Amino acid sequence: MNAHTPLGSLTAEPVLRVDRSVGPEEALTLLGDQGFALVTDAAQDGLPVALLSRSDLTALRDHRAATLCPSDAPARPAVLLAAGMTLGELVRGAAMTLLALSPHGAVVVDPSGDVTVLPGSIVDDFLDHGAPLPAELRGSFDMSATDSLLAGDISLPLALVACAAPGCGHINHLGFFDPQRPPVCAHPGLPPHTLTIT
Repeated sequence: MNAHTPLGSLTAEPVLRVDRSVGPEEALTLLGDQGFALVTDAAQDGLPVALLSRSDLTALRDHRAATLCPSDAPARPAVLLAAGMTLGELVRGAAMTLLALSPHGAVVVDPSGDVTVLPGSIVDDFLDHGAPLPAELRGSFDMSATDSLLAGDISLPLALVACAAPGCGHINHLGFFDPQRPPVCAHPGLPPHTLTIT
C-alpha cells in the first residue's frame, strides 16, 4: 500500500443497498454476511443518505425504530469517493476533511456503479506509516463517476449530510468540511441556518 494505490483496490467490505423505509430487522436479515448497509432514499432518486454498520442496525432494532432513518434520529452522513482516487490524493485533498463526517469510513464508487466500503482504519494505517498530511488542504478534486446512486454524472468526492436542525432533514452535498465553520444548510424552504450534524 502506497500513495499511488487506488482506493478501489483497497476496499474489501461489500455493501448492501437498502431503502431508508425498510425496518432494521429486515435490513439485518438482508445484510447476511455483508458488513455495511448503504441506506438510500427512493423518494429522492436513490440518493444515499447513510452508511450503517451491523451494530448500527442492531441498535435501531433494539430501540424499536420503524425505519433505518427515523425522524428523531437524522441519518449519518454518507461519504462517497471515486474508486480511481489514490490514497495520496485522498490524504492530500479536500476529501480528507469529509472522512471526519463518517464514523465507519467511506463508500467507494466504481464507474459501473458498484460500491464497497473503505474502512477508516486503512487510512489511519497509511498515515501512521509516514504519509505526509499537507499543512493546508487544497480544493476538491475534479473527479467524476457515472453510477446509479444519483441521476446523471456526480462529482466525487462528496459527502451527503442530512441536516439535524429541528424540522429540517435536508440532505446537503459537501465537497469540503470544516467542523470549526460548518456551512449554511441549503434547504430551499427554510430560513438560513447552520448545517447541524448528529
